Amino acid sequence: MHDSNKNLITRSVLPKFAGSLVIALIGMIIGFLFIPPAIAVLMPFVVIVLLIISFFVKLRKRKSGFSSNLTLKTVYFFVILMGIGVYPSIAFYISDIGAELVLLAFGITTVLFSVLAIYAYISKQNFSSLGGFLFIALIALILLNVADIWIQTDIFHIGLSFAGILIFSGYVLYDISRMKDAAFTEDEVPEAVLDLFLDFLNIFLDVLRLISIFKD
Repeated sequence: MHDSNKNLITRSVLPKFAGSLVIALIGMIIGFLFIPPAIAVLMPFVVIVLLIISFFVKLRKRKSGFSSNLTLKTVYFFVILMGIGVYPSIAFYISDIGAELVLLAFGITTVLFSVLAIYAYISKQNFSSLGGFLFIALIALILLNVADIWIQTDIFHIGLSFAGILIFSGYVLYDISRMKDAAFTEDEVPEAVLDLFLDFLNIFLDVLRLISIFKD
């Protein structure tokens, strides 16, 4: 483990990741108070489009020799949009299973995420090699979620939820390991924060879906 990477993770990445969760909560509150649900659900798609645009801008700037990493302000802007976008789903789960079980799902996600992050952080094993497999698995999961529009069975939903938890748990291991063992710099902290936030959010939503299915 590079000592500089270790310090960067604990000193910068993890505190800013915790801040992203607070900002997402603020986004949910804004969505609840001011944004109609029909508009709020579009926010994640806006984020996806912006991320795609930033990806191609990054490629273009790299060819020109300029730094192209996301800034922390941009990441937090994406996060607040995701918070706005996810609030209709959280509101649905609160009405369906109750606020206590939603908080339980958040607690389960926090514990699972923390255990995985700590394990990847202290382990001598390098999980960076999981990247290719996780990407293929993620594409398959996206396609299966599209198919879910027509299948609509509890068994299929359970399988998708467990698969999502496994895949994004793998991404937690992969992302922390990549920060720990690769040439990781301060400029890459915002992207790392966004990666961890998306890992956490997807695990949380899949845990919520599982609890909702089993409660019903």
